Amino acid sequence: MKYFLRYILVLTTLSLITLASFATVAEELKVLKIGISEIRIPVDLYEFSEKARRGEIKVSINFWTSMMPFEVEIMKEIVSRFEEEFPGIEVKYTGNVANMKEVVKAGVLAEDIENTAHVFTWAHDWTGELAEGGYIVPLDKYLPPETITDLQEEILSIALSASEYKLYLYGLPWAAESIALICNRKLAPEPPKTWEELEALMVEHYDPEKDKYGIAYQIDPYHAYPFITVFGGYYYDEERDLVGVNLTETAKGLEFLLRNVFKYMYTADLSHEAQLKIFLEERAPCIITGPWNVPIIKQNIPDVYVTSIPLVGENVPKPFSGIKLLWITSITEREKDRLYASLLFTLWFVLNDETLKLLVDKASFVPVKNSVIGYVMEN
Repeated sequence: MKYFLRYILVLTTLSLITLASFATVAEELKVLKIGISEIRIPVDLYEFSEKARRGEIKVSINFWTSMMPFEVEIMKEIVSRFEEEFPGIEVKYTGNVANMKEVVKAGVLAEDIENTAHVFTWAHDWTGELAEGGYIVPLDKYLPPETITDLQEEILSIALSASEYKLYLYGLPWAAESIALICNRKLAPEPPKTWEELEALMVEHYDPEKDKYGIAYQIDPYHAYPFITVFGGYYYDEERDLVGVNLTETAKGLEFLLRNVFKYMYTADLSHEAQLKIFLEERAPCIITGPWNVPIIKQNIPDVYVTSIPLVGENVPKPFSGIKLLWITSITEREKDRLYASLLFTLWFVLNDETLKLLVDKASFVPVKNSVIGYVMEN
């Protein structure tokens, strides 16, 4: 977990973005307490939260995810905790929604407020498309600058910046995800510190005639990114609005992946399921994957460790860091109580330490709330 955090914390030091707020709400504020956190919010939202806490109102919201089955069970527990604290709000959560982004867009366009998501979660790379289409609510339309300031005190700046699009805050972050090297200590007793050490380990275990391989690794644009970047390549530079797929550095990174990783892999099936199976069956000493696979790995292999992908010479492989966001659909603006219930659920989700610790401990999500990062580093 600490190695996953390293990527996020390094990125944070590079982030100098200041979130801009364009609030249109009243200036009078009240302090809402969520666990150990305190946040200033508009009076009418605060009064709504108190009525929901006392069960004096009745409103339902739909919460959608697209996750692995064990993650769904954790989300059900989180929803139950919220409903216990705010019995006036029913959070309808039935588990995964297939093709979620397109279903959300269709529901908003159809103005189907009863059956469409009101709150949903995915990685931050959906934000631009959803914001441009008017499918999600800019939160600073309803949350004043003071609320945003309080959020900045609680959450990593890089995570909040990932929630922003064209100077508006469209989502709130609750976790980060990045891939790293996970190894079976029985097959790889010590973490490889250099690329030469990792390659020696792959050579040692590669024996395709016995169905054994040097490494397991799902290959797709996301998972290949550490090697795309290792010599300075990239897919797209948002700050400079430049496409980098044709760069020499990008091609060099891809060539390195093919020449120095592929040849030690089972390449007939590069899917998540096939590559994970190889590692779980101890037919490869290591796998490059993310925290979402840590629970099932620990269930099957008792002694594993997580480490960074080794440097290639002096070059650092830089995995893509995704930020998990909660968005609120624009259809909620049609009903004030549903909008406020969605805002309250979203704020509670991202600021409640016990909820976030549950996601860390049971699903190995990487936290972005400062206090929970402290909890991870201490444990």
